[in-house]
Amino acid sequence: MLVLIAGLTDWLDGYAARRLGTGGKTGVVLDPLADKALLVTLFLVLGVLRLIPRWLVGVAIGRDLIILSGALLLRIFRGKQRFLPSMLGKVSTFFQIVLVLLVLLEAAFPYPLFRWLGYLALLLAAIFTCLSGLDYVRQGVRMARQRIDGGGGRE
Repeated sequence: MLVLIAGLTDWLDGYAARRLGTGGKTGVVLDPLADKALLVTLFLVLGVLRLIPRWLVGVAIGRDLIILSGALLLRIFRGKQRFLPSMLGKVSTFFQIVLVLLVLLEAAFPYPLFRWLGYLALLLAAIFTCLSGLDYVRQGVRMARQRIDGGGGRE
């Protein structure tokens, strides 16, 4: 229940910030970091409890570390400061959240429907986590190849 409340309040906070036009530079950075910290923590805990496969925990955290490392390198060496989430990244995050919710539901209420939906969410989370990771690497390589002067340099 706490996870559902955390997700809903996060969505409400983001919605209110967009609707009221109050999103600042700090919020643009801290909100996604807080979201990612919550999701990584949930994945780690559920992985330790063996409620989700450890390989998926490794894939998800590995993807995030690659994205973070790439963004840091692009910032240091190419002066890139804006990194917008891709549609595949958003879909990946969506299925990761759905997976967490279904795993928790199935743990509390062991109905076959929750287990089946959990397997489906696991498959979709794995597929989209891998696809989004590859997409972010592709985007990072493209950004790294851009010329700094005139060719899309500092954003």
